[in-house]
Amino acid sequence: MSNYVELHCHTNYSMLDGASHPEELLDRALELRMDRLAVTDHDGLYGAVRFYRGALERGIKPIIGAELTLDGGFHLVLLVENDQGYSNLSRLISHAQLSHSKGEASLSWSALARHKEGLICLSGCSRGELASHLLARRPDQALRAAQRCLHLFGHGHFFVELQNHLLEHDRRLVASLVDLAEHLGVQYVATNDVHYARREGHRLHDVLTCIANHTTLDEAGSLLRANSEYYLKSQ
Repeated sequence: MSNYVELHCHTNYSMLDGASHPEELLDRALELRMDRLAVTDHDGLYGAVRFYRGALERGIKPIIGAELTLDGGFHLVLLVENDQGYSNLSRLISHAQLSHSKGEASLSWSALARHKEGLICLSGCSRGELASHLLARRPDQALRAAQRCLHLFGHGHFFVELQNHLLEHDRRLVASLVDLAEHLGVQYVATNDVHYARREGHRLHDVLTCIANHTTLDEAGSLLRANSEYYLKSQ
């Protein structure tokens, strides 16, 4: 079995941002000899039951989670640890959806603090608060954001998330995130922010991005991801 477990993965239930069905991702995980896989769709659990059933059919342990949008626009990944965590994640998503207009779900820190039990927190992708501040060369703000997450979730339930999609800034960002984690004495995990099961899925993802932004492939420009590295990779 693979020693790597993907903990940040989007299905087609991340509306217009995921290009693979849960079953496609699970079949790819089998191909890579992964015995478990997480699904973390945007601001919802729409595909959780389908993913859960498909995983059990394939002998894969399903890890349920979501990538939530916080007030201020930052992203944060929450993974379910137990039944209480699933209940709390459901409550958080409902709060984020019902307190804002359709398509603009956003979660307050106060709501997160009320429903944190049973959840594991990852610091998120380049749109996470830690990474965003570090990319903007605001290390003090990144440190404060990390301290807030650590204070809220505690050691063992908060992890700094590292991603490398071979972008120009990735090497510097990963090094800065590792330094930050070690400064605080917290662990870090590697993820790939998966949006399609296999590399060739990036073409469909580009089309979905164009639909979401009401534009064409010829005119999308920087709206499209810079490369095709956002697939379910091997260890």
